[in-house]
Amino acid sequence: MDLIIQNNANLFPRDQIRIEQLEVAPYPDGRRVKVITQITPFRERPNLDIAIFDADGARVASSSVIGAMTFKLELNLHLRGDTPPEGTFSVRVKLYFDDIDAPQDAKQAQFHIEPSASGNE
Repeated sequence: MDLIIQNNANLFPRDQIRIEQLEVAPYPDGRRVKVITQITPFRERPNLDIAIFDADGARVASSSVIGAMTFKLELNLHLRGDTPPEGTFSVRVKLYFDDIDAPQDAKQAQFHIEPSASGNE
């Protein structure tokens, strides 16, 4: 299997792996968020740190992917908190191999949750 992976011209070496696309889609309930990440086709499996922050910069959801198996990942994150979420949020994804504090690539996206979507009416 390693021979096939290492000799596949469509797969890139570790130093060329990047986050190619980041999509964010909040669910109508306002509590869950779908995060879709597309990564450069890789030979070595990268790690991802995914976090959602509210407008004040507080972390309201997070997830880690250790040794990603696929080039496209779809995760559903649940927003924490006692009150229904509303307003502007940002998603940050870090791609790294050895050190989470020294990511090889990072992307960020924003999304908005309307008060009616989170059940405040």
